[in-house]
Amino acid sequence: MRRSGLNALVLHESDLVHHVVYPRTLFDPHALWRDAPSRRGENAIFNNRTYLASVLAMAREAGIAVWVNVKEIGFSDEVLAVHPEVFKQGAICPSEPFWMGYVEAKTDELFADFPDLAGVIVSFGSQESRASRAQNRCRCQLCAEEPLEGWYGRLIQAMHGPAARHGRRLAVRDFAYKPSDHLPLIEAMRKAPGDVIFCIKAMPHDFYLTFPDNPALGAVGREQWVEYDCLGQFFGWGIMPCFVLDDLAERMPRWKAGGATGVILRIEWERINDLDALDNLAELNLIAGAALALGEAVDAREVCRRWLLSHGHAADAAPWLAKMMQETAPIVRRAAYVNGFVSADNSMLPRSIARAWWGAEVRDSLIPWAPERDGELTIDRMKLTRYLAEKDAALAEAEALLDRMRNGEPGLAPSVHALVLGAFAHFVTWVEGLRLTARVCLHARFLKQGEDAAEEDRRALAEDIEAVEAYASRVRGLAKNPAVPHQVVMLVDHRRALDVAREGHQILGTLSATCTAM
Repeated sequence: MRRSGLNALVLHESDLVHHVVYPRTLFDPHALWRDAPSRRGENAIFNNRTYLASVLAMAREAGIAVWVNVKEIGFSDEVLAVHPEVFKQGAICPSEPFWMGYVEAKTDELFADFPDLAGVIVSFGSQESRASRAQNRCRCQLCAEEPLEGWYGRLIQAMHGPAARHGRRLAVRDFAYKPSDHLPLIEAMRKAPGDVIFCIKAMPHDFYLTFPDNPALGAVGREQWVEYDCLGQFFGWGIMPCFVLDDLAERMPRWKAGGATGVILRIEWERINDLDALDNLAELNLIAGAALALGEAVDAREVCRRWLLSHGHAADAAPWLAKMMQETAPIVRRAAYVNGFVSADNSMLPRSIARAWWGAEVRDSLIPWAPERDGELTIDRMKLTRYLAEKDAALAEAEALLDRMRNGEPGLAPSVHALVLGAFAHFVTWVEGLRLTARVCLHARFLKQGEDAAEEDRRALAEDIEAVEAYASRVRGLAKNPAVPHQVVMLVDHRRALDVAREGHQILGTLSATCTAM
């Protein structure tokens, strides 16, 4: 961080707060056991507290501020035992009055116990927290009567109070799945105390490379930070290299024009163990993002030069590495997206045909943020041909890139050559898996929607299914190879491929039965 000119460390774990505080207003850490401790796993809490304190001490010595990034409402299961009224007809009610006091108490305890914390970044509008009005699960009168904007506002006040008392800052993160959840949060932020920071994702909802800028950019007249994912939750996790300098260089001037004064460069995805951008070529994205945020006009060669030198390699390999890396993002866009729509499952193969389309149209939908794209996932013959060609191009380009990479160039240090080849060891296999499963999904949908679908299309789907099954057979061995990181196994999981093939067979059977009945 010091080498890159970065000044704040953000610890992102959705439930972090109640893993380091009880809170003591609700649970006694000194209570004697009768049947169970006041908080299960109390030794883990003690460990987490000591560990967090040690991180804060190291950061203080380095001159680095530390923030925690969480989702609310979060709570331990013991809360349900002492406040059962929050559980209503099978759902947690986020509107029960208890929650505001609970959130305020644990936030106050967090700042009291860890005075070196600079502040808290919090998401209220996420469907991933344990309870949120954005989930729309509780149908009680309290939830029905209060506008979402008001609920956001009450939570902001509950957390801002203790932050202000301790001289710390609160930042509200706009993680929201749909505009219906997003717009009320923006309205709540317009009414929030003036020192509350608005922390927005670079793209709406999540870090999708093909999505437009977040419409919250510049929407409220207050301090604003923009968050960007350098690891690549939706573009390969760094395990599959994807260099996004061009995307950063295009977006960052718009952030500054929109009034953003801070940038958060995310280097991990909290759902994946033992992985961050410092482990692989995704560190290039971190170096690029840091330099651009500081106003430097860096190009790909300069970013690669800095990376090579920081890892003890000669800088003369930078032009070659830059040339290779600049080809990655266009390939990944074609492989992990369909015409800009999210088709991969968090960079993994889809779990099924139905899940692939649900992801593209519901969970990770582009349409709410770009309504002019509506209808582009209704597959006719022309779209089928174009989308299949996009997937074919991704694989052809990936194979060509790997061939050029293997050839190297005169004077290239063998150590650098081997390092980069190792980083791309499974890149083509990943692109191939995304291509094959996408072909099954596309042909299956066309057979249901295409007015001119014919027998040749059924044969094409059958051939695609066979190809996916052959692919699954080839990659199955990776899961048994202890030298292959488990993250690679996740990205090319043969079980996901087989699930797609299995559903493809079911669709073929349904189509055959329909034809027979006709």
